[in-house]
Amino acid sequence: MLQRRTEIANLLRGRLFTGLHLGVYQQRGRLPSVRLLARELGADPRVILAAYRILEVEGLVELRPRSGVFLAQAAPTRADGAPPDWMVDILVQGLRRGVRASTVPDRLQRSLETLRIRAAVLECNDDQLHSIPAELERDYGIEASAVDLTSLGAESRLPPSLRQADVLVTTLFHKVAAERLEATLGIPKIVITMCTDLFTEVARRLRDTTVYFVVADPRFERKLRRMFADAPDGTNFRTLVLGRDDLDAIPETAPTYLTRLARQRAGPIPLLDRVLPEARVFSEESAREVLSFMVRANLDALAARSAVAVGS
Repeated sequence: MLQRRTEIANLLRGRLFTGLHLGVYQQRGRLPSVRLLARELGADPRVILAAYRILEVEGLVELRPRSGVFLAQAAPTRADGAPPDWMVDILVQGLRRGVRASTVPDRLQRSLETLRIRAAVLECNDDQLHSIPAELERDYGIEASAVDLTSLGAESRLPPSLRQADVLVTTLFHKVAAERLEATLGIPKIVITMCTDLFTEVARRLRDTTVYFVVADPRFERKLRRMFADAPDGTNFRTLVLGRDDLDAIPETAPTYLTRLARQRAGPIPLLDRVLPEARVFSEESAREVLSFMVRANLDALAARSAVAVGS
């Protein structure tokens, strides 16, 4: 029982941090009840309550008698108060390369913000045309425009946002189309892999239960169905379209995901109190590729400015 309590506390802690980052949860917002989580996770309600109490001790949640469980006013990133290890790792790696720790922040800022980078996101459905640009802007500071591939005309009628982009961003589904535009416009492309962790989690859950995915655009519904068509237990995967399908038909305890656009358009509906937070769009490998492009472009811009300064 002790081990199970710790496992569930770790799971809930991860969900809270992800949900806060994505805006799914708000400070002092209500969290899923002990009863709902017990059904979802197949655990004794007493174990769920004990896991919540661990998070309460850490200052992450508040348990209010007869009211429920709520996020605390402020959620620390580390319960022990220690600095995040990844920050220390960055500073240590800098020291190995002869970079003083005090100069690391300025170097990082110049390698990411010297140049304003514009991306054209190439996709075929509203859900991804919303989520990919949003993540590029929020997490990377890239100015991103959405370009619906199904609406592109002849080369002479390509939108200015596409012609003026510094980089094309798309998924594997549209790699060929991106390659054609790359050759035509001379703009480099990045082909990302998406939601690796999320889709792995969905595939794991499909072995035991039906998983629901709510989207805003029927075109994304069709794409998701193709993605999971050949997966083991893929018949347990259900997609619903907001505004077309009855969301009340989703069982109360079923694992349910909503795309960011579906969340935005749905408004304050009861389903949002119990859906699972959506992971970041980009896989870690794709995030590294985007950051690599950004750093390289910014360092090139810095070098060009230095050359001009020396020449003058």
